[in-house]
Amino acid sequence: MQSSWGEKGLTIVGVTSEGEGETVKWVQSKGAKYAYGYDKGGKLSSFFGISGIPAAVLIDAKGVVVWQGHPGSLPETAIAKACEGALPKPLWEWSPATKAVKAALLKRQYKVALDEATKLAEADGGPQILAAIQQVIGGRVTGLEDAYSKGDYLGAETAGAALVKELAGLPEKEKVDAVLAKLEANKEAGPILKAQKQVAKLRAAELSKRKEREAAVEDLLKIEKQFPGTYVASEAAELAKVIKARK
Repeated sequence: MQSSWGEKGLTIVGVTSEGEGETVKWVQSKGAKYAYGYDKGGKLSSFFGISGIPAAVLIDAKGVVVWQGHPGSLPETAIAKACEGALPKPLWEWSPATKAVKAALLKRQYKVALDEATKLAEADGGPQILAAIQQVIGGRVTGLEDAYSKGDYLGAETAGAALVKELAGLPEKEKVDAVLAKLEANKEAGPILKAQKQVAKLRAAELSKRKEREAAVEDLLKIEKQFPGTYVASEAAELAKVIKARK
C-alpha cells in the first residue's frame, strides 16, 4: 500500500504495543517500508475503540477520521478521497533545502511556509511544495466549513480557533472568521456543542470498569434521544456501540 499510494499523499504509520526489540525484529524480517511508533499503555488504541487487531484508521488531509476497520477491507476509493489535498511526501522525505518550510509547517505557520516555499528551486520540489501547501490550506478551510454545515459544531469551533492563528496574514482567514461568526450567532448550536464535549470526554475516558462503561453508554443514549437527527446524535450512537463491544 505504501508503494502504491506513498507518492500520492498517503503516509502509513504502524502502531504497536510491543517493545522495541520485538518490533525492530519484525520490521527487519518483513522488510516493512513504512514508519512505525509505539502505543505504550494502549492509549491510542483505546481512543479509537480498537478491540482487535489488525485494525486501521484512515485520516484525511484535513485531519478527520474518514474510515476505520480491518486494513484488508480498506477500499482504494476511500484512500484516494482521503489523499485529496495531502502533501505528496511526508516531511521527513523532503530535501535539506526545505528546512525552513518544514519548520513553518510543523508550527502550522502557513504564511511563513508559503513565503519560504516560493524561495525553493524546482530541483528541490519548490513548485510542487507550494501547490501542496496551498491545497492543505484550502482543505483545512473547506473542512471547517463542512464541519459547520453538517452540524459538527465542536469540530468547527476547534478547527476555527486553530485556523485563526495558523492563517494569520492570509486571505483565507476571512472565511474562518465568517464560520466562527455564524457559530456564535447560532442559538441552537450551544446545547449541541455542550453535548459534543460530553461525548468527547467519554471517548477519551479509559472506562476500565464495566460499571463505568455501562454508565457511559446510558449517557450517550440520552444524548442520542435528546438531539435526534443531529451530528452529535450519530456521534453518541456510534461511540455507545464501540463501548458496548468492549469486554
